[in-house]
Amino acid sequence: MEPQEADETARLYVRSWQAGYKGLLPQYYLDLLSPERWKDSFAGLPGSFVLTEGGVIAGHSCARPAADEKMPGWGEVHTLYVLPEYWGRGFGTALLDNSVRWLKNQGFECVEYRMTDSDNLKETVLWFQNRIEKNPIPSDGLVLIYDDIGYGRSLGQTSKFPKDSIAFKWKDEIRETTLEEIEWSASRTGLINPIAVFDPVQLEGTTVSRASVHNISVMRDLKLGVGDRIKVYKANMIIPQIAENLTCSDSIKLPEECPVCGHPTRIKEENGVKTLHCENPDCLAKQIKLLSLFVSRDAMNIEGLSEMTIEKLVSSGMVKELADLFDVEKFREEFTQMDGFGKKSFENLCKSVERAKDVTPERLLYSLGIPGIGKANAKLIARFCHNKWQDIENLSFDQLVSIDGIGEVMAKSFRDFFDKDENKETVKDILRAVRLDQSEEEQGDTLAGMIFVITGSLNHFDNRDALKDRLEKAGARVAGSVSAKTSYLINNDVTSSSGKNKKAKELGIPIISEEQVMEWL
Repeated sequence: MEPQEADETARLYVRSWQAGYKGLLPQYYLDLLSPERWKDSFAGLPGSFVLTEGGVIAGHSCARPAADEKMPGWGEVHTLYVLPEYWGRGFGTALLDNSVRWLKNQGFECVEYRMTDSDNLKETVLWFQNRIEKNPIPSDGLVLIYDDIGYGRSLGQTSKFPKDSIAFKWKDEIRETTLEEIEWSASRTGLINPIAVFDPVQLEGTTVSRASVHNISVMRDLKLGVGDRIKVYKANMIIPQIAENLTCSDSIKLPEECPVCGHPTRIKEENGVKTLHCENPDCLAKQIKLLSLFVSRDAMNIEGLSEMTIEKLVSSGMVKELADLFDVEKFREEFTQMDGFGKKSFENLCKSVERAKDVTPERLLYSLGIPGIGKANAKLIARFCHNKWQDIENLSFDQLVSIDGIGEVMAKSFRDFFDKDENKETVKDILRAVRLDQSEEEQGDTLAGMIFVITGSLNHFDNRDALKDRLEKAGARVAGSVSAKTSYLINNDVTSSSGKNKKAKELGIPIISEEQVMEWL
């Protein structure tokens, strides 16, 4: 592209952004956009195309290999912009068709698409519906939206939904099968969950034979019994669920003893929901699940210890406490005689254990398995205490609930844990084994006081955790849901009709793209 064309195309981008994102992005940001941001990016792009009319560059598109490393061999239309005065004349369609055709000619895989208008809308919906089963990319529904954003927004919305779009999900694929048994799975918190085991069926392209029943209340509502004919499906095409029980024998009896340790079980009821629990603090299942969390990637990150291996270690008595995992060297002979563990595997495990000894307060806190304290809450608490472990342990209930994001239930759970002498000893043993880095991470103030929510796919960061980390280092806080306190919702699809986008629009929260955030960072 010649320099003059690059200048003109860059100005096209600015005008398209200012018109297309008006009311969606902060006006001050749109006003500050400059052609300088783009004009140097068009050089040397083999998939760059311009559409002209009367000597004016009216539209531009850019096609390239997919930026997502998980999609090798695929291509993407990276950008497509048309001057506002040419909207509605088919220029965007022409650019899209040309870009996709170029990608296919280059040998790239491309997602199938259909150009849609009012004349072929019903036909197109049926086409998508019929293609779903064969499409390698999962889809659980379709959204129909006006192609005129300004007009669409002018229609307003109901208390929950915008009036410019229709969203619906494909009918779930449902299969009938026979319930073989209910398995009872014990967790690290003592909760014993019912798992339905049924004759295998094909659902959404995979073989399914198990589904969580969640709790006693759900199981009773379904009136489950061995031999019952049930209908199963995948919620959101992912999670197996029981849709209906056709015979309703209601013959499942609750286990009176924990399936792992044999300790008596007890039914608890909270907010009308009944759950089954093992209250034995020494239950083997609790130990195994806790140890599995302790060694997981977001906790101590000890590689080479599967849940099956941990079960063997606990059953043999080699590992009784969390801190025992840092002293595996003394069990060299026993380890190397275990199935699947040779000398090489053991040496790799020892190296992983040594690396894991360098740990931060937030990872240590998360690894303890305190109910309700996930990795995000652990980070909030650690930062509140400036990474000083003694301050973390001694946080009062009132101090905890003063932390934005920590509620009364989590605060009580936290204090209950650290008020128990046995837990205090466990933590002391761990601290003697590890090298705790209590240095406070330097925080910027570029985004200080701002609260962000992230949704949708990302183009420039590996995952949401990576973007979250960058935002937090700039002084911002990242929340999981949109609320009145949210400063910005980050979504590359700013026109999406997702739940978070709808909530943001209801509350007047600006929806911004990943690229805009990168400008700020």
